[in-house]
Amino acid sequence: MIVPGNQVSAVILGIMQDGGLPHSGCRCPRCTTAFRTPQKALFAACLAIVDKRQAQAAIWLIDATPDIKWQLDLLAPELGPHPQRSDRLRQPDGLFLTHAHMGHIGGLPQLGPEAMAVQSLPVYAAAELISVLQSTYLWQPLLSCLEMNPLTVGKAMPLAPNLSITAVAVPHRDEWGTGTVAFLIHGPRQSLLYVPDIDSWEQWPEADSLLNAVNIAVVDASFYSTGELGGRKPVAHPLVPDTMHRFKNIPGQLVLTHFNHTNPVLDQNSPEREEVRSSAVFMASRGLTFQL
Repeated sequence: MIVPGNQVSAVILGIMQDGGLPHSGCRCPRCTTAFRTPQKALFAACLAIVDKRQAQAAIWLIDATPDIKWQLDLLAPELGPHPQRSDRLRQPDGLFLTHAHMGHIGGLPQLGPEAMAVQSLPVYAAAELISVLQSTYLWQPLLSCLEMNPLTVGKAMPLAPNLSITAVAVPHRDEWGTGTVAFLIHGPRQSLLYVPDIDSWEQWPEADSLLNAVNIAVVDASFYSTGELGGRKPVAHPLVPDTMHRFKNIPGQLVLTHFNHTNPVLDQNSPEREEVRSSAVFMASRGLTFQL
């Protein structure tokens, strides 16, 4: 995958809910096909910010998914070789974490001494999430490789000239009291809001104003309907039709991501997929790139 040069880009590296596709232990037709045909596998939701305005690209990831080694490989042409080990990739310039669920921190051990062995990789997360990681003995070898930096919600953090990122608090189930954030990215030309997980738009008073103020909104589309849950208690995520209806008049581009493996919009010829197409809404896909 080659990212365009001389600009800042946001690049989709994964589009699935935490378990990816195929989903562990699932025997539904969609997952069975992906198990039998690895080319149909899809990675957990992840976004890269790639700044190629200088000789060496600067690269930041949003979330460390269980698929992070594959997602770093997608960025291999941009990362280039490790400065001391030509048979290894250079590590990214930083990592931002949205929250503590598996699909968003499950790849952290791949960065540790048993795997990539990064050195002082800057990681930005809520102070409460950092505290949980630091207080868990299991994470200690990994944390020795990372430089943990607490985020300040609502405060823009400069990444490079005319490029900044801001953590925005969003409502999402919070078993450990570590919070969940979305990220607002302002580039030289455009702005992008990345919201891979949220319980409800109604619970987030800033939703309408923020989505109306950005050029691109990449948002949670885990489920199309409650029928996907097979009679189980509904999981707190906005449903795709509700999201499309609520934001049908925003001036920017609405992009759906973080699909559960049950979501029928994943099927090219489904009526649900056609509904998305007819609404002029984008579905995120691996490699989809937005100029910022």
